[in-house]
Amino acid sequence: MLKDRSSRTHFLFSIFVTGFLVGALGCSEPTSETSAKSQTTTLDSQAASETTSTSTTVKTQPTSNDLPGIWLGNAVIDKAKLTQKISSLTPEQQELILAKASSFLSTIMAVEYKPDGTLENDLEMVSMDGQVMRDGSQGNWRVLESRDSGLVIETSETLPDGNIAKTESFLKFFADGNRFVTAVTLGPDLRDCDAMIVFEKQQLTGLNVADQNLETERR
Repeated sequence: MLKDRSSRTHFLFSIFVTGFLVGALGCSEPTSETSAKSQTTTLDSQAASETTSTSTTVKTQPTSNDLPGIWLGNAVIDKAKLTQKISSLTPEQQELILAKASSFLSTIMAVEYKPDGTLENDLEMVSMDGQVMRDGSQGNWRVLESRDSGLVIETSETLPDGNIAKTESFLKFFADGNRFVTAVTLGPDLRDCDAMIVFEKQQLTGLNVADQNLETERR
């Protein structure tokens, strides 16, 4: 799917591959199906516990002008809740859930929100059996609501079968304005562990990376 994309998307993907080289990859079952209203409280508390040096309260109310750009995201999870969840399980059950959690925590995503309201995203995941998988999509985005702490957005993406999937998400911005966090919904084994993706805006100086061979860059 990805090899036929434009050079601009290849550049997006090269940013994504850079994230692969400096961090962990993969996920077992990530989705962006979040409810903006129901996830706000969770994001407020979890973002604070998963970051160490920056306050999560934004200095000014975010607007639609703050979103355009390329964002690189990594997965986080509430480890205390995960530990509590598996504490009463058998060793076999613990091993399975920990494998799913480890796989999710290796998720890395690259998303480009364009000023014209379109978007492109790439995701790389390593399944529980160790298979590296990549996927990507294109679509549209729009801001539904601006809050003191973030933006409620709606994204519409075209699925491989041609159907349009619409998702409403709450993006909680950090004080520096260059990071936001959004919750994700996983399966029952990890549903209560406050899984989310923390995105950081990429400061781009040019498109020269687009011409590099990704396989060479990986090595």
